[in-house]
Amino acid sequence: MLKKGFFYFLIMLLMSIIYLNSCVKIPKQIGDWQIEVGPPGNEFYEIPEKSKPDNKPPSENLLKIVRAFAPSYTEVVKWELKKYGFYWIRAEALPEKYDFYLSPDGKINDMTYYNDSTNTREKGYDLLIKGSRKSIPINEIPKKALETIKVIYPNSEPTDIWIASTFAGERYVLVVEGVVFYIRKDGQIQSVRLINEGGLEENYPKNKDSKEVITELMAEAEKSLKGYQDRFNVDKQITRLINSQKDKKSAFRFIMIGDSRSNDDLWPRINEHISLLKPQPDFIINTGDIVPRGLVKEYHDYFVPPLMKFDIPYFVALGNHDCGYDYQAMEYRYLFGENSLNYYFDYYNYRFIMVDNASRVQPIEKTFKWLEQVLSTTPKDKKIIVSCHKPFANIEKWAYHSMKKKESEIFTNLMSKYQVKHVYLGHIHAYSTATLDGVEYTIAGGGGAGLHDRFGPQGNVNHYIICDVSADGTLKQQVVRFRKKE
Repeated sequence: MLKKGFFYFLIMLLMSIIYLNSCVKIPKQIGDWQIEVGPPGNEFYEIPEKSKPDNKPPSENLLKIVRAFAPSYTEVVKWELKKYGFYWIRAEALPEKYDFYLSPDGKINDMTYYNDSTNTREKGYDLLIKGSRKSIPINEIPKKALETIKVIYPNSEPTDIWIASTFAGERYVLVVEGVVFYIRKDGQIQSVRLINEGGLEENYPKNKDSKEVITELMAEAEKSLKGYQDRFNVDKQITRLINSQKDKKSAFRFIMIGDSRSNDDLWPRINEHISLLKPQPDFIINTGDIVPRGLVKEYHDYFVPPLMKFDIPYFVALGNHDCGYDYQAMEYRYLFGENSLNYYFDYYNYRFIMVDNASRVQPIEKTFKWLEQVLSTTPKDKKIIVSCHKPFANIEKWAYHSMKKKESEIFTNLMSKYQVKHVYLGHIHAYSTATLDGVEYTIAGGGGAGLHDRFGPQGNVNHYIICDVSADGTLKQQVVRFRKKE
């Protein structure tokens, strides 16, 4: 009997070694992205310094653009050289100001107008009222605006021209080389935004009846997302995953990724890279912010297509950008199911718990009560992994972009009380790790959204995490970093 047990132990040990050794089979390049694979851990944290005298100031060419777009606001009062060389430049004549994001070669990524006295902000993705665009000929656009745009795009013509209703009033709307310009009747350009960063996002009128809005949303979801419900419904995915278990104990692999919104280049590449892993992961968990604003068309056009090229269960801990209309996550729940906000599943020797700390569907106190019930009834032989979107303010280096302090303490106290193995988070667009009261915490927020700049070269990077669990329940991680080739 002892010999049989020892022989079984050796077999399981050998299988685990073979499985973990196979983790080296990770492609080193995908498209234009170079892949680096490294061990877990990143404790680096440093608050970035603001513009210093020895930083390279914006060029005369960039200042020329600022003067052209904001001629009455010629005093550049602030500037900052952002990560990857983009300049933030502010021109103001209080109470009004314009904020620019410009690339060193003179391309404009964003321009936002503010008026402090009227509490006004004109930002591309917040302006356009749904269904209000009407095509017009170019000769209706003020010459002043066309001449201003020529400062940046001297050899390009508009591809789309409309007049539209916005929350700031009627505006002319032009698209030139994928950039959207919002223009007043007098020819002053008020806002600029890239299309792929939400420059043409449509918003419901603020005075529209919410029941009517919801009816329209659900009709749109029925038209665009119904065919994907079998693939992404949480209950169906959990059932399929649980039924795939072969033994009581087995080695398995899963992926952690987060904040994968707003990157048309990287999002398909990350999924292609995951699909090439040997062995394949049993499932993927995303710590939220899978789309920019939670709109039906974002789920349909952006999130879904790359995932239809392989069939791996995909679970999400809802992010604030996924919440959609009135922060109720109706669009999200249509795709993933009504049970997709707070849910859990058991897989071999682990319990995985997804927690919504981003929406307004229910009070956070009710979520905490549910969470403690799930934690307290977890079988003793199960290790626990928790995933949610927002980090916790009582981990000091994450406090600048986190839950409120009181709520954070309640959450982390639960993690410690029930000896959670690991907590995975997003919201901060970086890779960062910490330990609090014996519990390990990881920010896995490098899936594609604009990176934060506080966590060093190994943290301020696009990435996902390969998590390998051996038959005895040991969790090992590898960080897969994506760096764009020059």
